[in-house]
Amino acid sequence: MNGLEELFEKAAPKAGIQGTWFAARWQPDIATGETLNIGVGFVSSEGDLTLQLLNDFSRLECLFDSSNAAFHAELACQVVEECLRASPYRRGSLLAGVTIDDRGFAQGSDNQSIVGRLYSEVVTLGKPRPVKGKKKPFAPVSRDIAYESLKVHLKKSLKLDYERYVPKNPYAEVNDSFGREKLYLPFQREKGVATLASAAYADPYRVKSQLYEGFRSVETALKNKISEDAALFVVLPGEGLSKEAFESLEKEFEEFYAFVRRHDIHMESHEHLIALGDSVLEWCQGKAA
Repeated sequence: MNGLEELFEKAAPKAGIQGTWFAARWQPDIATGETLNIGVGFVSSEGDLTLQLLNDFSRLECLFDSSNAAFHAELACQVVEECLRASPYRRGSLLAGVTIDDRGFAQGSDNQSIVGRLYSEVVTLGKPRPVKGKKKPFAPVSRDIAYESLKVHLKKSLKLDYERYVPKNPYAEVNDSFGREKLYLPFQREKGVATLASAAYADPYRVKSQLYEGFRSVETALKNKISEDAALFVVLPGEGLSKEAFESLEKEFEEFYAFVRRHDIHMESHEHLIALGDSVLEWCQGKAA
């Protein structure tokens, strides 16, 4: 190879991961026809879906001067997630006022960086609001965002063993005397399953809902003998919360931790996703208590 060929090879763009992306759109009022972007998603050429949906609805509350809009927007996000997890290539109308708009080709170094870039460009409602007197506004972290970041970290650490501990489909279904239920179990090891929950929200009611949803997944898995042991990993809120909000969440979390331990379920929590990923890695490899 001569020097010119070597130079061109180094300068050639690296394709990385390729696929198609889409925007999730919602109409707050069908009569007006106004449409807002509430999330984006990317489907790689291998069929892997990565979603990032709106999880901070404070801008909507200011825009419409009501909490009703935020409530309905959150329901719309839940509809998008359920439909796309079931069928990643579904496009068009999901129901009245909620659509999936195909946007074409996208590529990047990894799924999460692609989605993160597109989300910041397309979902203006997702930008954190600056709070007077604070250098850095609080930024919530949804379970899906945490999951995608943890997958990247675990893939680098586990290498060939990655699929052994991180199933391609993070959901499992049970059908017992109470009916059919979908359980969120994104991590596994021999005779064990683990779930992920996010407490990285300012609203204590939302935190409580997320925590107990995570607990229900692993408890149901144990009761239905899907596994012999279970673990719950929790994302804690970062900086930017008011003192009152932090104290309220701290009390809620302490009560929840005691509740989980009474059920003999292993639980770990971290504010930083790398640290949480290391805890998941230790649990998968059988190093956790």
